[in-house]
Amino acid sequence: MTPTISLSNVEATFVHLLDDFATKLDPPVECRIAGGWVRDKLLSLPSSDLDIALSIPSGHAFAVQFVDYLKTKDIATGSVGRVAANPEQSKHLETGTTRILGLECDFVGLRSETYADSRIPQVRPGTPLEDASRRDLTINALFYNVHTRQVEDFTERGLSDLKQKIACTPLPPRQTFHDDPLRILRCVRFASRFDLTIDQQVMDAIKEEDVKAAISTKVSKERIGIEVTKMLHNNPFKAMTLIDNLGLHSSVFHCEVDPPRASASASAQILSQLNGRFLVDETLWLATAATPFAGVNIKRKGKDLPAAAIVISEGLKLSTEVKNNVANLFEAVKLIDPNASAGRSEIGVWMQHPSVRPWDRSLTWAVVMAVLPGWKGQWDGEAEAIARLYQNLRQRIVNMGLIEAIDKPLLINGTEMQQLLSIRPSPLFQTIRQALNAWQLDHPESGKEDAEVWLKQMWEGEGREEWEANCQPKGGVKGEKRKR
Repeated sequence: MTPTISLSNVEATFVHLLDDFATKLDPPVECRIAGGWVRDKLLSLPSSDLDIALSIPSGHAFAVQFVDYLKTKDIATGSVGRVAANPEQSKHLETGTTRILGLECDFVGLRSETYADSRIPQVRPGTPLEDASRRDLTINALFYNVHTRQVEDFTERGLSDLKQKIACTPLPPRQTFHDDPLRILRCVRFASRFDLTIDQQVMDAIKEEDVKAAISTKVSKERIGIEVTKMLHNNPFKAMTLIDNLGLHSSVFHCEVDPPRASASASAQILSQLNGRFLVDETLWLATAATPFAGVNIKRKGKDLPAAAIVISEGLKLSTEVKNNVANLFEAVKLIDPNASAGRSEIGVWMQHPSVRPWDRSLTWAVVMAVLPGWKGQWDGEAEAIARLYQNLRQRIVNMGLIEAIDKPLLINGTEMQQLLSIRPSPLFQTIRQALNAWQLDHPESGKEDAEVWLKQMWEGEGREEWEANCQPKGGVKGEKRKR
């Protein structure tokens, strides 16, 4: 029995209006909602993005007329945008995009695609079967017929694959992935998001060397980055595991250096064990993918740059912020010391370091990197002992009140410091500020007057000599030992 879709009031109104408009055209136009919306509705998931597949080529022309019709019904809509099938295609294949009743709607003609050497297809009008066959997975190739209110499964296995939680391609998988290698990453993304089992023939096709290689040769870095980012939204551990099991890591996280990749899977396994005990977010999952590049540098304009950062910025074309967040984690590990004897200021100072912020994310990564060298593929007593060591450190941070303390401004600002010590801004100035910061962390109950007294005493006593020594260029004056 073909399942039915339960429409919300807004969706029911939209479908009624679309049906009414399309059937009154001369000739009538068949309308089907395609792909992800149908899948999500069958899974009882919310969805507000509708792809409407039409029996005529131009979705843009149809959308313009439909919006004009809706205006006569006093239905509020957005303006109609135009999206070409690709820059070299003629206008009769253009997509129309607009917002209707709060729903994001793309109107596009049913189409068939053929591929040459590029993943950009040659597009022509097609049948519903041809349109369904060109899609990445059978579960994404379902249609909802606006006129019959029925789900249509032209691949004849989309519904069963959705019920049995199988990821399978409408066409033979090698052909599907050869036409567009990006579909490999989409397969991984949907398999992880919906906890699907990838069909064995699909897995075998993905593992073929020429199929995997096409990801880095035919798909833009930007598109790879977008798919990887989407993978991290739902079940990132399964996504990273699939990438490893399918042998995709070097194709997805591509770089001119190619270190052994085993640490990526291992660090992902460790991170999955920490979820619920420590902060775990998308940046940390990206860091697991970059783990094989830890400690490796790449020359750029005569400078040594961390390969982990290059993979994120150049291999995935992600933002500078994301690149820095990932690269900083590997630097933060060098600063975080879980030693129980560390004092309040020692802990507070490394918490304030730009590479460590946010400190709780860096603390999680420090656990991963501490467990990694002894990782045996499963959580054991050694791993648990390390995790508890860092949990104790986190508890000390809480007990010491450092979470709030590290963001408090200095009790004495720069202008006041100049006046108090009768000095001008200089490299020494920053050294004094660092000393005041450490003192303030060690004396949380002290106020501004206390800080002024301490600073004045230090300046007039042994502190000045120490601070000036710490301001000397590295190595200091030849033959002179740097005082601490």
